Amino acid sequence: MDRVEPVTMSVRSTSLTHAATESLPALQTLAELAARPVRFVAFWVATLLPFTYLPLLAAGAVTTHRVAFAGLIGLNAVAFVVGHGYNRPE
Repeated sequence: MDRVEPVTMSVRSTSLTHAATESLPALQTLAELAARPVRFVAFWVATLLPFTYLPLLAAGAVTTHRVAFAGLIGLNAVAFVVGHGYNRPE
């Protein structure tokens, strides 16, 4: 019976490391470009959302829809955190 030798493949780790370090700045730039519109929207949501609180209080929606109002407050808090760095000088 013929003996079959296992086939092994070797990958040079230096080439993988080199490829990863070359693509890292491109990925960082892409992430920054993608984050800018998200920060923009979050900043303006955090800025304008509190203007809805007074009409909701006046209409009595806060007492009838407490969970929804709490969700609105939570959304505002998340928008403040995400939009915090918008339009800051680098």
